[in-house]
Amino acid sequence: MRASIDRFGTTAYGCGDIVHVPVVRAGSWVFGTGLRASLVNGLIDPAVLKPGRPLDAPPKAQREAQKIFERMAAQLTEAGSSTSRVARLDQYYPHPRAVDPYHVARKQALAGQVAPSTSIIVSRLLNLDAAMDVQVIAATSASGYAVQRVQAGLDAPQTSGYAPCVRVGDIVFVAGQLARDAGGNIAAEAKPPAGQLWNGTRISLETGYLISKRLIPALQAAGSSLDLVLKAQVYLSHAEDLPAFWLQWTQAFGRRVPPTTVVPVQHPAFGTAEATIEVNLVAVHETARQRLRDVQCDVELIGEGMVPACVFDGVVFVAGLMGINESGLAESARVRATAPFYHDSARAQMADILSKAKKILGAAGTDLTNVVRALHFHSDLEDFHAIYMEWKNELGALGVPFSAVEVAPEPFVPGARLILDLWGYTPRP
Repeated sequence: MRASIDRFGTTAYGCGDIVHVPVVRAGSWVFGTGLRASLVNGLIDPAVLKPGRPLDAPPKAQREAQKIFERMAAQLTEAGSSTSRVARLDQYYPHPRAVDPYHVARKQALAGQVAPSTSIIVSRLLNLDAAMDVQVIAATSASGYAVQRVQAGLDAPQTSGYAPCVRVGDIVFVAGQLARDAGGNIAAEAKPPAGQLWNGTRISLETGYLISKRLIPALQAAGSSLDLVLKAQVYLSHAEDLPAFWLQWTQAFGRRVPPTTVVPVQHPAFGTAEATIEVNLVAVHETARQRLRDVQCDVELIGEGMVPACVFDGVVFVAGLMGINESGLAESARVRATAPFYHDSARAQMADILSKAKKILGAAGTDLTNVVRALHFHSDLEDFHAIYMEWKNELGALGVPFSAVEVAPEPFVPGARLILDLWGYTPRP
């Protein structure tokens, strides 16, 4: 299939076999993925690190964020967009102390108009001396889409300054939400009564509160609803909470569970230290309901009853993918105890994941050459090089708009090493 996306800033790292595409333009949208303050060799800019005087003001994390946003502004302009059209930002940090300096730089760079945001604490980034890895989505100038802030009645921390919800064209972006009250703490209704070890499962209470008090009001204020959700990203700080979470999630959505990526992270991982779950959403405005297309095909996902993908405005929103089958780890990824040296389970899992991705994207009318974002959530970043080689098998030197972060040690399934969060593009008829 002929590629229909435009790539910007393609750079080869390491020995030249890791090819990163930081910015992609696809139809009305620009995606920036895996943005760090690195040079063309993949290493963090010495001007950010200041190895001789690392404690000079501003703090290193703020210098790093300034470099990222300076470059982002130029990248968006080159791709036919601008910082004023940013619809969403996501950030991964290996330590919470980087967050406040990042917020200072972000508010300065975006003139105080910060799009919906999700900030997650992870274990490691690809650059061990990096303090952040940033993702951005923006509308193209040619689309005519403007960023409209939605008055959803949701509070957001004043230090971060982000908009909890915006509408851009006919897409609604809801920032990462926690089950917290107006004071920024976990709401009393979202946890068992003080001093009691049961009388309500914590993850069930948090999930139910988050959906009813945060997500639904945001969608309603924006002219959308749960049945119009295109994609959800869910972060759990206790992996064992997955079954109870999924019961609440499927009950809320009913017959149509949207493409959902669930990622286990280590506790604490969110702005409110007590929180155990954070969720962000992308949805369609009610007036555009008829343009939403669900993609159905037979692939094994982590949660039952989920739509594998859906398409809107040319973007393919794909559910989180793992190298699993109905009984656990994919057969091809299982290492035999008596002959462990012949096999690379992580790479085999990636091969299984990409076979699922090809099936889903094919059903959507596109293929792997039109991937616009690939977020790798690893149990151990030592696997990254081997896993990327499966991309190279499929795409050669074309490169991938990827980010890779290390999260919890074992993601939900014994032996699992990777969760892939994929976004694609399909040309309009």
